[in-house]
Amino acid sequence: MRNLILASLLAMPLFSGCAAAVIGVGAGIVASQELLDNDTYVSHLNQDVKHVWPVVKTYLSDASPDLIEVDEALRVAQARIDGSLVTVSVEAYDIDRCIMKVGARRYGVNDGEMAGLVVERLHKRLSDQGR
Repeated sequence: MRNLILASLLAMPLFSGCAAAVIGVGAGIVASQELLDNDTYVSHLNQDVKHVWPVVKTYLSDASPDLIEVDEALRVAQARIDGSLVTVSVEAYDIDRCIMKVGARRYGVNDGEMAGLVVERLHKRLSDQGR
């Protein structure tokens, strides 16, 4: 019994990084999500980029009191939300699959809390639109 407890305690650090990869899977549109070292959230979505990109732009426009900056060719948009500069990019990597990256900076420093909040709200919008 003691060996089983010891083995489970030793295995915990190995699986601690997997928690971010499972967040949002219940929504059905998010295949996986990870948090990079610089507080950038990366979501692998089971939706076409042609559907996700307009939802991202609409959300950023709704959330920001200012005009958003959009680069259609690269599918990158920036918006100022609650004092943070939020950057969202959407990349196609397969049919009906894309990668969405969300980062935020406040006072020149990464703002992981705001990036996480934006990711959650975008996932909710995307799941609501998918119904």
